[in-house]
Amino acid sequence: MTNDVEMKSEAEELPPFPTVHILQVVKDAQQQHGLRHGDYARYRKYCAAKLERMRKALKFTNTHNCQKRRPAKFAKKWLTIESVQNIQYLNFGIFESERRYAEAMIDKITLEDNPEKSRKRFTMINSLRKAVLHATNLEKIVQESERFDAPTKLEAQAYAAWMRGMCSFESRNWQKASESLKLAKTVYEKLAEATNNTTLSTLFKGRCREIQPQLRLCEFNIAESPGAVGTMTELMELRMQMGEGGDSSVDKLISEMRASATSAEVVTIEWGGMKSTVDDEKAKQVIQEWKQTEIELSQCQTPKEKMALFEKATADTRDAIDKVSDIIRRKSSENADTTVLQSIKAYLEFLKMNGTASRYLAIIENTKSERKSKPQDLLRLYDSVIEIYKEVAETPGAEYDKNLIQAFEVKVEYYRAFRCFYMASSYSALHKYSEAAALFDRTMSRIQDAEGKLKKLKSNTYILNETQSSLTDLKSEVESAKISVRAARLAAAAGDIKTDSEVAKTIDERSLLETVNEWRQWNVRDSLKDKKTIPVASLPPAFIPMPNKPIFFDLAIFHNTMPNVNERLERLQKDRDGQSPKKTAKGGASASSKTSDQPQGEGQQGISGMVSGWFWGKK
Repeated sequence: MTNDVEMKSEAEELPPFPTVHILQVVKDAQQQHGLRHGDYARYRKYCAAKLERMRKALKFTNTHNCQKRRPAKFAKKWLTIESVQNIQYLNFGIFESERRYAEAMIDKITLEDNPEKSRKRFTMINSLRKAVLHATNLEKIVQESERFDAPTKLEAQAYAAWMRGMCSFESRNWQKASESLKLAKTVYEKLAEATNNTTLSTLFKGRCREIQPQLRLCEFNIAESPGAVGTMTELMELRMQMGEGGDSSVDKLISEMRASATSAEVVTIEWGGMKSTVDDEKAKQVIQEWKQTEIELSQCQTPKEKMALFEKATADTRDAIDKVSDIIRRKSSENADTTVLQSIKAYLEFLKMNGTASRYLAIIENTKSERKSKPQDLLRLYDSVIEIYKEVAETPGAEYDKNLIQAFEVKVEYYRAFRCFYMASSYSALHKYSEAAALFDRTMSRIQDAEGKLKKLKSNTYILNETQSSLTDLKSEVESAKISVRAARLAAAAGDIKTDSEVAKTIDERSLLETVNEWRQWNVRDSLKDKKTIPVASLPPAFIPMPNKPIFFDLAIFHNTMPNVNERLERLQKDRDGQSPKKTAKGGASASSKTSDQPQGEGQQGISGMVSGWFWGKK
């Protein structure tokens, strides 16, 4: 009894530990050692190296039980309440759990890149279970020890709950994952409200935002009817929050919702003048997906959600086309009839092109909502839409459906009016007012043609997005734009507005050295606003040609045979002798002899003789 009393008194005398912010320790380590760039391998190496250093420094190393005639058995030294002598011992539980979590994430990334490696899923789950084991042990030590304060206990509880939730989430145990994640979120929200430290409050709220998409996904999977929990809009938001490669379970849930919404067992299409029953499961699923997409579009609130829907549907359609093409190739080699398959493939091609054009229209809608959009950007998108609609009429089997051909001809004319409007807007932005005015007039004529064709095809089922009201709005925009272009054109003719070329001519940015003898005006106020200055000299200076000594002599000229001019020289000498007979008597013969000998001897041995030994040596 006395020993127990002494032990209790010693325990009461031990001072309390300071507050340990577990989430801050984890986030700092992750940001500094790889997870800023998603490098889990680097983070796992850091955790392993840190644990090894800490075990050696605190003399808390693992042991080996040596037995006679048997190999030594590894005995892990676990963290207990008695072994926690100072606050640094908590790092064993934190980083053991983080190391196992990093190993699990490495396996998950490998599984996403290579789905055929299904064994990686088991190793990932085992690593997460070990991480939960260390996190739960840490929570137990902190909760049972009286030396830790309430914030530390709450953080340990939230961290262990989050780790259990992640393990259940990856194991597809949605009920347990939802309970654990809700507990972690509740604790972190309470901690964010209680603390006055803005850094800690930001960390706690950030963890709550990380938990929300996974918690919502658990609720979708738990519900017996997914439509009772939420709409497709929420699923699309979850998909964008978790990223394209965040989790495949979102796409899987979307496919399950679509499959449950379309319960038809037999899918029949009408294309190329014949009705065909679709037997291939992939093609059947894609056709049902497009029917469900038309319903889901009414639930989408933003253009980005529509873009995500069309992108997913077109990607699945491409896969279905590839699969049907393989079947056609295999049956053609067996000399089997592939008429039905060809019709199904053409119908899938039509769905893909129509969906791609609809995706471009969603991009146009999203671009118009942005403030920094330019007419040139919309012009390219409308070009793509028009080209796709032209290709639809050339699809095999489309010629049998007159309604389709007429509808897509109207679609082409409809979007040509919009393309012409944005082309005129582009010319107007470039201050080419004459071209812009002509294009605005052409836009009005295209609008009238499109309106006339739309009125004739009111009951056509292929025309859904093209309406008379949008053409009326476009007409009002064209009229206002024509007025502004006409005013700008008159102002430019009067000299009030200068075009870009004229402005470029007035702004002279040459250096002072180049314009010393010229007078020019410089707008000081505008130059100070734009932070433009006049350079004194252009550096580096421009290169100019300068005479210099040749590096090599032109020796090739001395190999040319010069013409014999002896007869001309003799004739000239006779003429001189006739004019001055006294001089010819004295020096005529010597002059003729010198001139006759010069080209044969001294001329050939002049510069060539002097230079020949410099480069190749003397002979």
